[in-house]
Amino acid sequence: MNTNTAATKKPPARQRERVIMGLQAMDFIQHGTEASLTIVTPLGQRLDFKSNFIGFDDQQHIFFTMPRLTKHEYEEFLVEGFNADIEGISEQGAGALVRFRTRIEHVVYRPVHLLVFPVPQQAKLVLLRNEVRYELRLPGDIQLASRKLRVVLTDVSSGGCGFSFDAISPEFDVDLKIVLEVVNGTSGDTYALSGAVKNCRKKRGRQNYGMVFDEPGKANCRRLLSNLIYDGTKYVFKNPKKDQAPGTN
Repeated sequence: MNTNTAATKKPPARQRERVIMGLQAMDFIQHGTEASLTIVTPLGQRLDFKSNFIGFDDQQHIFFTMPRLTKHEYEEFLVEGFNADIEGISEQGAGALVRFRTRIEHVVYRPVHLLVFPVPQQAKLVLLRNEVRYELRLPGDIQLASRKLRVVLTDVSSGGCGFSFDAISPEFDVDLKIVLEVVNGTSGDTYALSGAVKNCRKKRGRQNYGMVFDEPGKANCRRLLSNLIYDGTKYVFKNPKKDQAPGTN
């Protein structure tokens, strides 16, 4: 038996992009989350806007909220039959972008404003990260020009993290360099998670951002992860008193 074969064989590289059925793609986009839409006219003109994904029905219709546009833009771009490129973010597993092309099927103004599209035949799923993502809800701060912005660290991996805050707070541009500080309330230790903003979406009245760590941010993230423990639903800071063996001081 050749014992070297197994030792030298490398595991297959994780597939970062794959094609899935259109109806399957709908399950990856959470209802109420913000998506990016681009309407393309037959002449190649494009209109980009954000819209919330409402859901889909058993007749394979997709429903999105109506964007706020000018009268000219409504008349010029929201025309039945025009192509639409749609991109949403999936929060399942390692996180992914869901991309597909469809067309405007109905523009509804009454009794409510809706955009209706047919479910596409297929969609593209692009993985956002290779690392394991840890779900948590830890308070943190981002230093702004004149004050600190209170945020919630919602998930973290060795290469990046997600955080959220009230939608009335300032918006961050993609690639903006920021530092998110998390403090362990028990030990007083501070973890400066530094890096660059990579994506933004609105969900249920809050802004949700993803960021990628730089090298100092990765190092501090490793320190943070070493001090977390799973409580059954999410990761929290370890409690030295609870971890202490009975009868010890």
